[in-house]
Amino acid sequence: MIYLDNAATSRFKPRCMFDEMFKQLSYSSNPGRGGHNDSIDTAIKIYDTRQLLKKLLNCDDKYELIFTSGCTEASNLALIGYLLNFKGRKCDVIITSNEHNSVARPLYHLKDSIGINIIEITPDENGIISPISVKNAITGDTKLICANHISNVTGNITDIGDIGKIAKAHNIPFFVDTAQSLGHIKLDIQENNIDFLVAAGHKGLHGCQGTGFLVYNTKYKLYPIKFGGTGSHSESLIQPDVPPDAFEAGTVNSAGIVGLGASASWTYQNLPKISLNTKYLTSELIYGLKQIKNIKLYSVHNSGVVSFNYKDFPSTDIGDYLNEHDIAVRCGLHCAPLIHKQLDTLDSGTVRVSIGYNNSISDIHAILTLIDKLNYIH
Repeated sequence: MIYLDNAATSRFKPRCMFDEMFKQLSYSSNPGRGGHNDSIDTAIKIYDTRQLLKKLLNCDDKYELIFTSGCTEASNLALIGYLLNFKGRKCDVIITSNEHNSVARPLYHLKDSIGINIIEITPDENGIISPISVKNAITGDTKLICANHISNVTGNITDIGDIGKIAKAHNIPFFVDTAQSLGHIKLDIQENNIDFLVAAGHKGLHGCQGTGFLVYNTKYKLYPIKFGGTGSHSESLIQPDVPPDAFEAGTVNSAGIVGLGASASWTYQNLPKISLNTKYLTSELIYGLKQIKNIKLYSVHNSGVVSFNYKDFPSTDIGDYLNEHDIAVRCGLHCAPLIHKQLDTLDSGTVRVSIGYNNSISDIHAILTLIDKLNYIH
């Protein structure tokens, strides 16, 4: 099977991740839940991973990192946890059409439950979100600006640097979804003026599923969205309010977190090679698709994610055809209906090809050959 569905979860995992997870699982213990050496050792490893990830993102002491089950939980915690501060008050939230449902659904839930107002910025004719459009949408009641860094549908890149400057100039916190960018593009949280960054561990960072995290600026009050044991202040029936304990109730995924530390370190050590390979293969794919008749292409950036359609066929038909020839892609709406509305593909969906570390030019040639053959079949 040629695996080209890395935007859903990366197929390649470095050996160091397996080694660290195996060691952790072999001596399982619950961090912060006991005074014995194994519990303490696990807590230290999780602390070290937390500090490593913060260092990779250039976080200083004003930032805290919360481990979650994935980018979805991280987004829910950031959005609901922060915007609950404005219950009963006017609150505008700026979003882009690129937002994944892990961002859009919590916000629309808050729209129904506490009355926030959502302002959606649509892409230009090239499929790009303009920072000027974001700036022009700011009101006196804007409490948060949200931007998806790389669209999980089109792969088009949003200029978070310019949007971050705009947010900072207006003293508005800035939320960035890095699910498709972290591990492919080097990110500096301070340089981009990011206040809330959500990430998936199992995609560009090459960790296992069930891992993710939120990094946030502690100048902003965050309410917990889950409650339970934290290993601290156990005499109280009230959830602690000090991070990270306040937001990591229950038993954390120790093996996954420790493995993520190893895979993230490996990823950053190999980031130049990963980025170069991703850009090269994506450019070749986009160029090749442009040469094939009856292809509608929705992607312009060489970010590793490319979407297209063939004639007026449902995307799932093309996905089935490729699957029959042992090529795995993702078809449909990709949990991102806002951008599909803009692309006019809500009915058909799109065929999404997403490139990973261990893909090669032969993989790209193979899918292009099969797509080209469609013109001889139909």
